[in-house]
Amino acid sequence: MISSLLQQAQEHNEIRPLDHYLGLFLEGLADKDHPELRLAGTLTSMAVGKGHICFPLGRAQELLPQISSSQLPDMTGWRNNLLATPVVGQPGETAPLILDHTNRLYMYRFFKYEQHIAEDLLKRAKQIRSIDIQQLKKLQNRLFPDQEGDDQQLAAIIAQLKSFVVISGGPGTGKTYTMARLLALATTLAETPLQIRMAAPTGKAAARMEEAIRKAKQQLPSELAHAIPEQAETLHRLLGYRPGKHGFRYDRENQLRLDLLVVDEASMIDVPMMDALLQALPHTSRLILLGDRNQLASVEAGSLFSDLCNKTSTTVSPPLFDLIQTVTPTPGLQKKKSIPVMADSVVFLRTSYRFQKTSGIGKLATAVNNGDSAKIEQILDSQLPDVINEQSTGKKRENWLRIQIIQQFQPIFQAPDVDHAFAAMEQFRFLCALRQGTAGVENINALVEKTLRHQGLITTDAPQYPGRPIIIRRNHYGMQLFNGDSGLLFNDHKGRLRAWFRHPDNTLYPVTPARLPEHDTAYAITIHKAQGSEFEQVLLLLPEEESLVLSRELIYTGITRTRSQLVLCSTRKILDYAIKKRTRRYSGLAEKLWPKTPLAKR
Repeated sequence: MISSLLQQAQEHNEIRPLDHYLGLFLEGLADKDHPELRLAGTLTSMAVGKGHICFPLGRAQELLPQISSSQLPDMTGWRNNLLATPVVGQPGETAPLILDHTNRLYMYRFFKYEQHIAEDLLKRAKQIRSIDIQQLKKLQNRLFPDQEGDDQQLAAIIAQLKSFVVISGGPGTGKTYTMARLLALATTLAETPLQIRMAAPTGKAAARMEEAIRKAKQQLPSELAHAIPEQAETLHRLLGYRPGKHGFRYDRENQLRLDLLVVDEASMIDVPMMDALLQALPHTSRLILLGDRNQLASVEAGSLFSDLCNKTSTTVSPPLFDLIQTVTPTPGLQKKKSIPVMADSVVFLRTSYRFQKTSGIGKLATAVNNGDSAKIEQILDSQLPDVINEQSTGKKRENWLRIQIIQQFQPIFQAPDVDHAFAAMEQFRFLCALRQGTAGVENINALVEKTLRHQGLITTDAPQYPGRPIIIRRNHYGMQLFNGDSGLLFNDHKGRLRAWFRHPDNTLYPVTPARLPEHDTAYAITIHKAQGSEFEQVLLLLPEEESLVLSRELIYTGITRTRSQLVLCSTRKILDYAIKKRTRRYSGLAEKLWPKTPLAKR
C-alpha cells in the first residue's frame, strides 16, 4: 500500500524523485523490505526540501495530504519499528536518520546542525561581560539623549553586557541607528582596539549595511564614530567560500580572528550556514544578530531567526536587570528569577519611526502580522493616501496594470542621464508572490516590455536595451556584483550601452553588458528577492487563485518593502486566504533554546 502510494505521489509531482529515491536507498540499508522506513525516509527528505529541519512522524498528512490515517502506521509501532533498524538511531547515536524523544525524525547532519547551534548559542547566552558600568552610563547618556529606557537604548546596553545578542525589529524601528550606537559604545569601552567584522547573508544586504552604517556614523560625535568600521561582506566571503570545495576556509580547526561580529538581515540565515558560522567563531568573540522575526524565513532549511526570538515580553534575569537599571532607568523592563537562558539575549525594537501613527502602511503591516482580517478590511476601506487596494481581475486587471506600467516606468526612459534614470528606477517596483503564472514575475516582466514597446519607449527588439532594469542572480566577487543586486542598462555620455550599479557611497559605476554575470529583467521581482530592499512605492501583486506560496509572512514582507506608498493588487478573498496561513517549519531548535522548564541556575 505504501509503495504504490509513494509511486503515485511521485508521478503526480507531489514528491520529488530525489525524495522517493532516498526512501528506497534507506530501505535498502535495512537489508529487507521495510515500507514504513521507506515512507519515513521519503517524508524526511521531502520535509527538508520544503525548508523544514525534520519530519515529525505525526505530521505525515500535512506533508502528503492525500495519505489517509488508515494508510499510516500506528505511531508507537512506527517508532519502534524504525528504531529496530540499523538506519534509525536516537540522539547520541550515529545513524543515517535520528529519531528524538518527541518523534521528530532528522537526517543525521541536520540533527547535528540543530544540536550544535543550540549548545553553542546557549553557552554564549550565559555569559555576562565585566565592563566599566559608570563609563557605560556616561557614554549612553551622550548617545541616547532624551531616550531614557527605550528599546533602542536597552538593546545597545545589553549588547555591552552580553556576549550574544539578538535584536529584532520591523521596518523603521531603528536597527541601524541602534547598531551604530552599540558599536560606538563597544569601541569606546574597549581597553584595546577591537577587531570588528560586519556581514550579511547576501551581497545586496551587505551593501545596504555599508550604506546605512556610513549614514548613521555621520550623526555621531566624531570621537565616538571614528573606530566604527564601514566595510560589510557576505557570510560566504567572511567564512572563506571555496568554489568547488567542501566547506569553508574558516571552521572549527581554523577559526576567525575577531572580537565582535555583527550580522544584519539575520532572518535570511539558514541552519547549515548558522552552524558553519558558529563553528568558525571563537567563544571569546561577541556576536550580534539583527533582523525582523516577522519576515519570511530563509530560502533554505530552517526558521532560525524566528526560533531565536521565541519570547513575547521584555523580561530578563535579576542579575542583568540590576545592571541595566544601574546604567539607566528602564520602566518597561521586568525581571524574573526562573527564565530561559536565551531571554537575556533577545531584545525587540517595537516603535516604528518610519511610519507615523496615521500611516496606513504601518497599520496594515501590524494588522497582517496579527492576522486581524477585520482590521485589514477597515484599513483598506479607509482610502488612506499611502495604501491603495485594486481588486480587479482578468482582462480588467491587465488593462489597469498597463496604465500603472506606463505611469511608473516612463520616467526611466525619459530621463536625461543615467543618474536621473537610476533614481527613477529605484522609486518603484512590482513585487510578485510567484515566479510563474499570470501574476508571476516572468509574465509581468513580459507584459511591461510589451506595453513599453507599444508606447514607443523601448525602441529595439534586442534583449539588452537602454532603460532595462536587471537583477543579478549569481555572486561575482571579482566584479563586486552579488545575487540580488539591482542595476540599470543605460547609455553613457558617449552613447555606449552600459549596465549601471550603485556603490555603497551612492556613486554609480558602469559594467559592459557582455561581462554581466547571470541576471534577469527586474521591472518585477519576487517578494523573496526583495528581502533587504526598500522602494519609495511598491505595487504588490497577488495571484487571482489560491496558492501554497501565499502566507502571512510573505504579505508582511511585501508590504514592508515600501517607504511611502503601497498599491495592493489583490481581491479580499485571496488576501484573507494568505494572512490566515502561517509559515510553519518543523524544527526542534526553539524547544532546545527555550525549554519549558526554565533553568534555575544562571
